[in-house]
Amino acid sequence: MGGKSVLKDVRKPLKLQETVLTHLTFYWHESFVGPNASAVIIAGVNSTDSATRAFGTTYAYDNPLTIEPIVPTTTSEVVGRAQGYYTMYPSDDEIAIGVIMNVALKEEMFADSILTFEGRILSGTGFIREVPVIGGSGVFRYATGYYQSQMLNSDSITGQNIVMFDIYVNMLSEPLTKSI
Repeated sequence: MGGKSVLKDVRKPLKLQETVLTHLTFYWHESFVGPNASAVIIAGVNSTDSATRAFGTTYAYDNPLTIEPIVPTTTSEVVGRAQGYYTMYPSDDEIAIGVIMNVALKEEMFADSILTFEGRILSGTGFIREVPVIGGSGVFRYATGYYQSQMLNSDSITGQNIVMFDIYVNMLSEPLTKSI
């Protein structure tokens, strides 16, 4: 063909270092009301006037993460951020939610690193949700794994949700052990 190509190289895959299973636990705090709302409707059937659970209603969020299930009152209590968006897919018997989530943690060993998830969960309380890791950057490069989350508190009056996250991530051992 002789023309230009986007393909620059083909070779055997990198030999990766040993991986370790890392378990992270934190609580996300989501607020839908007030001047400091951390989740807002960005799209829906009737644009931003969409019903909160209508098909296609999409929220953008930037939720603080803490080590304890208590709403943070100072920035020092926040150990990271969960940022992304989710879209509602209601049916006759359930409300499914498509989720994209990027986790950025403040702890020095995770500096400049992002852990990314994508999947489908069901709305509601009283059950465990599971979403796979789809990748990451920094110390989370080549990451695989999943999170399990459970709604601990959903207050319709204050518009606050507290969700516990247990994350199990296989990651390269070298960047992590250098930080410990």
